[in-house]
Amino acid sequence: MHTTGRDRQVQTAEPRRSARLRSARRGFALPRALRWLAGGGTLAAAAGIFLGQALFAPNHELLYRGAVSAAHCVNIEERDACSFVYELSVGNTGKQAQERVRVAWPLDMQRWHLETRIADIVGSARPTPQPQVRPEFGPDKTVYTIDGLMPNTLVQLRMSCSVCTRAQLQAMRTALPAIEARGAVSEGDPRVSTLWRGFTNLLRVFGLFG
Repeated sequence: MHTTGRDRQVQTAEPRRSARLRSARRGFALPRALRWLAGGGTLAAAAGIFLGQALFAPNHELLYRGAVSAAHCVNIEERDACSFVYELSVGNTGKQAQERVRVAWPLDMQRWHLETRIADIVGSARPTPQPQVRPEFGPDKTVYTIDGLMPNTLVQLRMSCSVCTRAQLQAMRTALPAIEARGAVSEGDPRVSTLWRGFTNLLRVFGLFG
């Protein structure tokens, strides 16, 4: 059978194209494998941190962190009118449930807008238990009661005031809420503190941290 020069070029091009496809597939498979490896490593690290936290966490402990996240004041008829948002995170970082947590401020927040969000402190496949949050208002006093705050559960309170005085803004910036709960109550970001402590506790399990 006679083969022309054009046929030889087509036959030669086919193996080259196949080789390029195989090389491209290998190049694609490598990053995908790295992604799977990184994902598995992240899950393993999270599981290890959660284990370290579970082994050494106290039975009853609460961490909280609050701050004004946005503020703006304008002068209206020689008076300052301020709008701001205050965000408070309260997390049960102990092993046992907190039956009741009370968070109090020396301010009347009855006209403020409140948003509540419930989340895990450390990500979990289990459904997040939903505590009950109840506000109580009185003269120059606001109390939020959190009933049934389970371990590894974070309550985020987002309070916004559209027309407040500068004194109220200053009070929210400087005054710490009075928090009553069972066990130790400390100021600190619940998620950051829990992850760091879980990591150091995991190192303690392997004798790598004193």
